[in-house]
Amino acid sequence: MQINERCPLSSECGKRKCEHIQSEIECGYYNANARPGAEIADQEALRWQGIDEVEVTIDGRGNGKLVYLPVGKLHPHPDNPRKDLGDLTELADSIRANGIYQNLTVVPLVNADPDATVSAEDDQFTVVIGHRRLAAAKLAGLSEVPCVVATNMDHREQVQTMLLENMQRSDLTVYEQAQGFQMMLDLGATVDEIAQKAGFSATTVRRRVKMTELDQEKLKEVSTRQLSLGDFDTLAQIEDIKERNKALESIGTRDFEISVRRAINKQQVKKNMPLVKKWLKEVGATEISQSDTWSNKYEGYPGCQYYIYVARWGEEENKPPKTLKDPVFYHLDTDTLRLYKKRDKPRTEKEKKSDKEIARNKAINQAWDALEAAYSLAYDLRRAFVEKLTVNTKNRSAILAGALAGALLESLCYNSPNRDAACKVFGINTDSYDSERDKKLAEGMEHLDDKDIPSLVYYTFGDKAKEMCAKTSYRGTFPEYEPSAKLTMIYRWLTSLGYEMSTEETQLLNGEHEAYRACETYIEQEAPGA
Repeated sequence: MQINERCPLSSECGKRKCEHIQSEIECGYYNANARPGAEIADQEALRWQGIDEVEVTIDGRGNGKLVYLPVGKLHPHPDNPRKDLGDLTELADSIRANGIYQNLTVVPLVNADPDATVSAEDDQFTVVIGHRRLAAAKLAGLSEVPCVVATNMDHREQVQTMLLENMQRSDLTVYEQAQGFQMMLDLGATVDEIAQKAGFSATTVRRRVKMTELDQEKLKEVSTRQLSLGDFDTLAQIEDIKERNKALESIGTRDFEISVRRAINKQQVKKNMPLVKKWLKEVGATEISQSDTWSNKYEGYPGCQYYIYVARWGEEENKPPKTLKDPVFYHLDTDTLRLYKKRDKPRTEKEKKSDKEIARNKAINQAWDALEAAYSLAYDLRRAFVEKLTVNTKNRSAILAGALAGALLESLCYNSPNRDAACKVFGINTDSYDSERDKKLAEGMEHLDDKDIPSLVYYTFGDKAKEMCAKTSYRGTFPEYEPSAKLTMIYRWLTSLGYEMSTEETQLLNGEHEAYRACETYIEQEAPGA
């Protein structure tokens, strides 16, 4: 045997030696994959002349005859992984003008559907390969189509053939692939067998099968978007199936990452809450109601930020005070912990807040809470994106532009970079002497890894969870929007590297977020005429 130099599919099929030279119509691969531009004229002549006399081999599963069959006797396979055949207009026009270039593969109906009531004598057939061709042929008005009848294909082999044939042509959505793999598993195939046949790793097969845990109607709906397996890997980080299905709605959109991040934060809150409650018990903290936090009795506990994110409990910038001089009072809601102490000097009757003032303070605090939570979530997204970056030939210029932007912010706008984070990259102790820092920095620069460069550039911006477009951080009044050159430059840099801003991030940056309209909303709804 030798290489078949006259066959246009010889390199595609992967066989180094061909046993069908001059009789390619007998080759199962040629017979199933010949198409315009990849045909052999004398073999295609055989396909149409004396057609019912030609024998072909179907993938080693047995002999079948190439025959014309009436379209009325051909039925779609009930387990075809491809559910949507797409637009058939162009294919129908081609078939109407030129006929069908490639035969269909069919099986007797009883072989395809064990529960079928049609007997073998009825000469009814089920399509295994060629569903689009059959539908387009009907649309074009053809009464008969060329088919290879495979008589020795069991149900499992039929599903496998349909699945692999569609995958080779990239015709299946991720939803259909997941369904097809699950179907093969249900029919007794192992993950390793599917992986070998489909040309994927066993891990990839398992990841796709995991998609079947999702809401199938939602998955089918979103699978028409431009999705990747990476999206589903990201989705799989959400352990709760209800939250995972909720985030699934936004997959393939610019709001997907922020939806996942919200769900993961919620997941982390659940894990960290026992640690928070344990700490509160250890320090003897006393719980107070939310209405008390807006009253005249308490004030924020000194030595810590106004509130602590439960999802980020234990992080460097998210810790309770180390020393407690005064008794601790707290209010713990869904995802934040607020610490208080009793006022040193109780307010006089004249100083006490009225009900109207308390209501206003409540609205102000809620607006700031919403704003700070949104900015913290946006910061998590920015940081996660940069941590995945590494320098390559395509993004090198954009990363260097970020270094320039960060340097300009520091020199022109008195911006503080994230010095501590940068020092950690080089193993520098921030409390060390200048000469020691210089030495470590010089050594580190000599062996700097490309994967560290994007993060180092990012640290020059000094990005923080509390970085906001607000005129003031004073929580005694409603938050007001003010453009931030720093955040604008950060986002311009990130988007030049492929970052996609969510709807909420865009609203935060341009001042359209609802928290910036809280004052207006309060005046209109809570205190008309104020």
